[in-house]
Amino acid sequence: MLKTSNSGRRAFLKKGGAAIGSTVLASLPGSISAHVSGSDQIRVGLIGCGNRGAGAAVQALAATKSAKLVAMGDTFRDRLDKSYHAILENVDKAQVDVPETNKFVGFDAYKKVIELSDAVLLVTPPPFRPIHFDAAVRADKHVFMEKPLAVDVPGYHKIMETSKLADQKKLTVVVGLQNRYKKSYELLFDQIRGGTIGDIASLSVYYCVGAPVIHARKPGQTEMEYQMRNWRYFTWLWGGQLAGQSIHPIDAINWLMQDYPIVAKGLGGRQVFSGPDQGNTFDHHFVEFEYPNGIKLNVQSQNINNAWRGIGWDIKCTSGTADEKSRIYDSHRDVIWRHDDRDDPNPYQVEHDVFFDAIINNNPRNDTEWGAKSTLTTIMGRMAMHSGQIMKLDEVLQSRRSIVPDQFTWDAVMPDMPDESGNYVIPMPGSTQVL
Repeated sequence: MLKTSNSGRRAFLKKGGAAIGSTVLASLPGSISAHVSGSDQIRVGLIGCGNRGAGAAVQALAATKSAKLVAMGDTFRDRLDKSYHAILENVDKAQVDVPETNKFVGFDAYKKVIELSDAVLLVTPPPFRPIHFDAAVRADKHVFMEKPLAVDVPGYHKIMETSKLADQKKLTVVVGLQNRYKKSYELLFDQIRGGTIGDIASLSVYYCVGAPVIHARKPGQTEMEYQMRNWRYFTWLWGGQLAGQSIHPIDAINWLMQDYPIVAKGLGGRQVFSGPDQGNTFDHHFVEFEYPNGIKLNVQSQNINNAWRGIGWDIKCTSGTADEKSRIYDSHRDVIWRHDDRDDPNPYQVEHDVFFDAIINNNPRNDTEWGAKSTLTTIMGRMAMHSGQIMKLDEVLQSRRSIVPDQFTWDAVMPDMPDESGNYVIPMPGSTQVL
C-alpha cells in the first residue's frame, strides 16, 4: 500500500518509469513477420468471447504454431459460439481443439478455462480483470490481458499485488495497450526525447467516436444480464470512455513522458445520451492532467454520432510539434521528420509475438505495472469528472470506494439500478462522492 506522502508518490513514479523505455521489437528473434518459432505445444485458453476476444485468439495462434486453443469461457453462450466460429474462419484449424466439454458458460467459467490452459487471454469487460488475473497467476499461468486493467482504485491495488506474484513466479504478462508495441511511436518518441524540436511544452489527446450499440432489453432479463449486454453504457462495467477507449493515446503519452500524472481536473456530461437505454455513462469528457514536472495533458473525448471523429494527439515543444502519424514539424509547420509505417508490423500482432516468444524462450516479461498505472490515470480522470473536484494522486491511491457489485451473479444487487421511471442515476459534479 502506498502512503500519502511525497516519498510514496516518488516511489510510484520511479517504479513506473523503470518499466518502460526499452525497445520491445528487439526482444524478438529475426524478422517479426516470421512470428515465433517453437515445437512444444502451448495450451491457450480464451476468457471473454466478444469481438476483441476472438481477435486476440486469432493473433495468439498466428504468433506460433506451438499455440493451440483448447478452452473458451464467457458469461453468454451465444457470444462464445460466435467467437468460436470467427476464430475457425481465420486460423489454421489444426490449432483449434475446443470440444463441447471445454466450452464454459457463466461467471465461474474462467476457473475451468484456467485449469486447462498454459496461457490465458483475459478479454472480458474490465471489472473482472483483477479477479481473473489473480486466479490465473495463482494457478501459474502466463497471461495476456486487455486494457483497462480495473475500473476503480481497489481493483488497481489488486492488479498491482498480483503483478508482484507474477514476478515471483517468473510468469509472462503482456497488456493489450498495443501502442507500446508500435515501431513508429517508439521512433517518434526517441526523436522527441532527443530534443529534435526542443523541450515538451504541452500535450493534447483526443478520442472522439460514435455511440456504442444498444442491445434492447428483453423479457425475463435480470438487471445484471441487461447491463452486461450493454456494458459500454455502465460505468462499473466499462470504466467510462477514458478507461475504455482514451486510455490508448493517454498511455502513449505516459510512455513518451516516462511518467504518470499526479493531478486531474475535468468535466463531462450527457448532452446526447438519454433515457434508460443508455445507462449512466457520460457522452463527452474533458480532463486536464498534470505531470510532476508541471506539464499539462489535455484529453477530450466523446461518444456522439454524426459529430466529428478522430483519435490521436498533438505534442507541442518549444521549437515544433508532433502528431500521432509520426510526423514532426518545425515552428513553421514544415515536416522535418517522418516515419513511414506502411511496412511496420501490426502492433496487435507484435504484442502476441512478444508474449509467446517470452514463454517459449523462458524469458519472462511483465507489462502489468505500466498498464495498471495508465489505467489508474483514467480512473483518476473519471473521478475528477464525476465529482467536479481536483483529484490528487496521493488521495486517489487511498480510496477504498468500489464501484463494482459485491458479488457476480445473475440476480446480484447492482451498483447502478434503475429508478421507477427506468432511468439510472447520473454522476453529478459537485455532489457525487468518489473517494
